[in-house]
Amino acid sequence: MERNSVFSWLQRPRLDGWVTVVPHGTTAQALYLQWPVDGRPQVRWACRLDWAKPLDSLRTLRRQRTLQRHHRLLVLQRHQYQLLPTEAPEVPREHWPDAVRWQLRDLVSFPVADAQIDLLEIPAETNQRGRPSVLAALAPRQEIAPIAETALRARAPWKVMDLPETALRNLAALLEEPGRGVALLLIDDDHCTLVITASGELLQSRHIDVTAAQIADADDTLRQQAFDRAGLELQRTLDSFERLFSRVTLSRLVVANDRSDAFADYVRDLLYVPVVRLRIEDCIDFGGADLDSGLTPDTVSPIAIGAALRRL
Repeated sequence: MERNSVFSWLQRPRLDGWVTVVPHGTTAQALYLQWPVDGRPQVRWACRLDWAKPLDSLRTLRRQRTLQRHHRLLVLQRHQYQLLPTEAPEVPREHWPDAVRWQLRDLVSFPVADAQIDLLEIPAETNQRGRPSVLAALAPRQEIAPIAETALRARAPWKVMDLPETALRNLAALLEEPGRGVALLLIDDDHCTLVITASGELLQSRHIDVTAAQIADADDTLRQQAFDRAGLELQRTLDSFERLFSRVTLSRLVVANDRSDAFADYVRDLLYVPVVRLRIEDCIDFGGADLDSGLTPDTVSPIAIGAALRRL
């Protein structure tokens, strides 16, 4: 008899949905979301964690939130991986990962031989040349191994390790209009992240080195400089997207974490697509959510929400 089958009727079933953890330096946010068959995705709870001591925090979260009953997902931090576009190799698909390692070996700052690699295929019908391409996510072993070991020691191993870009892809997919793509810009503490999706697929992503603090700077001159830098990068990226993915029409750019609407108002005059501010409660249900003191729907991480939208 298998060990796990002893008294199996005493074991509580695993809960639907994901618990996601999104570290940011020495802090993190954890969130649990369920997606009913009908209706909007529902945030059940969200809390802050002390990520200076991730083992202690995971053990505490396991006790307080029955973490062992959930599917658990960790979102990597920007310095722990690279996401690179490349041509799909002209070899059978089962050999794509090895071929892409070879193609990208000179473009990353770590050995690719033992790096974790995952590929996101970009459908051929979306781009001008009609050929498939891929986004390659590579993470060095020395970054992945410690966080995997920490979760094992906490008796809450990760089922999935995800990326901010693919988490935001999931959120952007909720905002798409039938037959059209959408661009989602997240203004964050360290940088801005732009993702462009169509039919739920991530087609393009870009980091813009402008921070939330710079976007909201009290000094008019410094704030305007940040607006100009970010606006120029958005113009260049959307122009490039229009050339590369001429078969995809964008419905709009959605800006997240623009607290005053000022940046959205600024770029509205620069871009060829409509610009709107993300109103998270229009697409995510927070009714009855147990949020840590100080957390509100507007301050819960969009990356945590997007990661939790992943289908099981």
